[in-house]
Amino acid sequence: MKIASFNINNVNKRLPNLLNWLAAEQPDVVCLQELKAEDQVFPLAALEAAGYGAVWRGQRSWNGVAILAKGATPMLTRRSLPAQAAFCAILAIDNQQIESAQPPLLERRAASAAPAAR
Repeated sequence: MKIASFNINNVNKRLPNLLNWLAAEQPDVVCLQELKAEDQVFPLAALEAAGYGAVWRGQRSWNGVAILAKGATPMLTRRSLPAQAAFCAILAIDNQQIESAQPPLLERRAASAAPAAR
């Protein structure tokens, strides 16, 4: 299974580049970031015509994520993190615990169940 990540930096402006890349590389799962497109203008029809299903969470500028799956539609399992307002990230580095009370942006996160490996 080929899984790829692509910082698209505006999915609609770079759609021809994305479609050419998908055709050439044929990844099974693609994670896109920085869609810079609201949900209603996400180019689903063009991606479906290229053989990819998608789930996405868009925003006009800076943010937005999508998960594409070749020959399947990913199953959306969550559109935000649980307890978003009270989120506290905990990270351990060299056995020292570091905490951050800054909540992540919803539009930078998406969860999906990828299609079964072939």
